Amino acid sequence: MNTELKLQALLDGELETREVRELEALLAKDTQQAALLQELKWTKAAVAGNDVALSLPETRDFYWSKIAREIETAEKNAAVPAERPWWIQYFYPATGLAAMVALMFVISGGRDTDGANTESVPEDVNAVSFRSDAQEMSVVYVADEQGKISPVGQEAKNEPETDK
Repeated sequence: MNTELKLQALLDGELETREVRELEALLAKDTQQAALLQELKWTKAAVAGNDVALSLPETRDFYWSKIAREIETAEKNAAVPAERPWWIQYFYPATGLAAMVALMFVISGGRDTDGANTESVPEDVNAVSFRSDAQEMSVVYVADEQGKISPVGQEAKNEPETDK
């Protein structure tokens, strides 16, 4: 226990005789703690005769029964839920669904293909693509068997191999 709390307990008469002797030995050595005990005694003496007497206009039992009635009334009012219209049970889920659809519409915006056909190219095919938004065109270059790259749509000339 804290020494200051022990001093307060000594002043209130709450310590056992062994603890009182130990605390008195401490007070004989420590002047700061002795000064604190003296200050606590003065404060207790100043407060003891100057308590303000409060009186209630009603009896104590009536006062507490009034508090209990107010608590019961508040609990009853809190227990009764407010009645909601029947359509509100459908409104909340519909609002959530509309928000999800709107979010998906916003996220997927800008990916319109305008009816253009697209195809994926296997990884083992050597292809390079170029897109120009300014000229509104795309060019895909595909390598032939010899590694020569030519634009798609132009036939690669199959020239006979003369020197091998």
